[in-house]
Amino acid sequence: MKVLDLRQNDTKCGSNSPALSIMRFWLSEGGNQEIEIIALKGLQADQVEMWAEAMKEKGVKILSKSDEGDKIVYKVYLP
Repeated sequence: MKVLDLRQNDTKCGSNSPALSIMRFWLSEGGNQEIEIIALKGLQADQVEMWAEAMKEKGVKILSKSDEGDKIVYKVYLP
């Protein structure tokens, strides 16, 4: 399973935001696969969840969410 680690990314809006990082990853790696996304608790995790909710119509699904101390690990299906 491919992993996208967002912990080093900017937590604000902009070109390095979690939502844009996920979109770039999806475009570069392709869909029809499950991936793991690692995000810091708080704003990054909120942005991952908002992005997944916004992309639900496209078939994106959060399959699982695991709280691991200072980070949240998501398993996400990208169509």
